[in-house]
Amino acid sequence: MLELKYEYFLATWPGRIKCGELFLALFCMMCGAPAYEGPQHWFLLVVALAFLGTIFFSLYYLCLAEPLNKLQVNWLMMEFWFTAGATFFYFTAFVAMLAHFSEMDGGDYQYWVDSNIAAGVFGLLNDVVYGLGAYLIYVEWKANPSGVAAPAPVV
Repeated sequence: MLELKYEYFLATWPGRIKCGELFLALFCMMCGAPAYEGPQHWFLLVVALAFLGTIFFSLYYLCLAEPLNKLQVNWLMMEFWFTAGATFFYFTAFVAMLAHFSEMDGGDYQYWVDSNIAAGVFGLLNDVVYGLGAYLIYVEWKANPSGVAAPAPVV
């Protein structure tokens, strides 16, 4: 039986940051889709994969920590490397989007160009949030090298 432990998202900064990452990723996908140009494909690939990975780690903290800790995997290290990688790839994706669409004249489709510029700006914001999340996870990983996340404080 799985027990839902939502306290992680209410009482800890890494949990709140995960919620922010997911929220901003939704705006990135809404503004950047559908993909017609080359940078859009890369941008949406990065956003979708980071979104899915963040969903996995959110579910890990929500209800899967006990069953998955039996696998002898350092989940905190895995989460750090995923978040650090997502930070780097978000940087390449939002730079590609902004570089491609910032000088484009959309003509009758200017709303589409503006939407993609907004997607790039949301990607920039999400890159900053992923960077902050990677830093906090790194601090927690170095404080607890065994890889088992510390329990959330009781409020």
